[in-house]
Amino acid sequence: MTFLALFMDNYLKHYSRLNNILTVSMILAALFCGSWQQAAADQKEASATEVPAVVQLAEPRVIGVKAGSLLEKKFNISIVQKERINTPLLVVTGAVVARLPMGSTPMEDRWQFNSIELSGVYADWQRAQAEKNFNIKRLVKIRELTAAQYNSHKLAVDRLRKLVATGTEAIRDLTAAEANLLQVQLEGQKDVYEAETALTVATRSRAALERKLLQEGVDPLLLESSAPGVSLVMADVPEIRIGLVRVEQACVARFYGIPNQQFSGKVRSLAPTLSAERHTLRVFFELNDQSDQFKPGMYAEIGLGTDPRDAILVPIDGVLHSGNSDYVLINAGPGLWRITEVDVGESANDRIEILKGLQGGEHIIGNGAILLKPMLVQALQNDEADKKSPSGGATR
Repeated sequence: MTFLALFMDNYLKHYSRLNNILTVSMILAALFCGSWQQAAADQKEASATEVPAVVQLAEPRVIGVKAGSLLEKKFNISIVQKERINTPLLVVTGAVVARLPMGSTPMEDRWQFNSIELSGVYADWQRAQAEKNFNIKRLVKIRELTAAQYNSHKLAVDRLRKLVATGTEAIRDLTAAEANLLQVQLEGQKDVYEAETALTVATRSRAALERKLLQEGVDPLLLESSAPGVSLVMADVPEIRIGLVRVEQACVARFYGIPNQQFSGKVRSLAPTLSAERHTLRVFFELNDQSDQFKPGMYAEIGLGTDPRDAILVPIDGVLHSGNSDYVLINAGPGLWRITEVDVGESANDRIEILKGLQGGEHIIGNGAILLKPMLVQALQNDEADKKSPSGGATR
């Protein structure tokens, strides 16, 4: 028992000493690790402070790029200038809906249409016009007849009144004549009313058919005013682009069935309303077809707005699209590029027309602008967040 007690006493002393050594080692290791992590964090913070970001948002909608950086060297800077051009403002797809060939027969019998339905509506429209003209003439004649009958009976009544006054005619004859005068007057008013009603119905019927012609793709006014040897072309212009279209605007057409040829024309009329389904406006063109080249139903690419004009053209690569809008980056100082919204038109080769947003003389990023699109998207998202913020201020 004495030996066992001595052994246990020595074991406990050595175990306690070993445990103390391990505890001290763990404490030193923890202190060293914490110091190392703190030193690493301090070094990282110092590095971040000492080395500025190559690209960042300097202000709302202003991107800052470090001067002399490799990123900045990738930008191709362009100076915005105005040029005199006649390229189309807008390009849409159209089709020949009607054609009036040369000939000696009545014009209304020579119109050719791109569908049987349209041809039937045109025939009904012609009949409605004939009925309207008939009812106009009928109303005129009925009014003349009514006036003549009334005047005739009124003269008879006036004569009888004089005779009754002299005693040569009986009063009953005057009374009968006055009754006949009232009857003629009432019957005349009834006939006139019926004729006016018939004319109103014919007019409304023709107006309804005119609207149907517009829905089918042809302006009825052009069917009456166009000269022989023309073709009527219809195209749908998107609602957001209707501000670029006007009557008498020059246009060019390139038909898929007649390659390598270009035909000039003008905008003759615009539909009075937009399509409820497509939200487009129908535009009607008139093209000279003296050579009998166009056939109803032929498709064409229509370039609208080919009148010479001063326009702003920028490199296509300089326009960045985000959401439903287009943007360019305008120089706002050394290393600063302001995000500017623009309205774009049609492209020509490697350039695109700017319809709104630039005045000329600005310095913008052309090739290489795509490298800043992530920052542009971030700036726009920040703006959107600011607008949704209850205080209306910054949320970041």
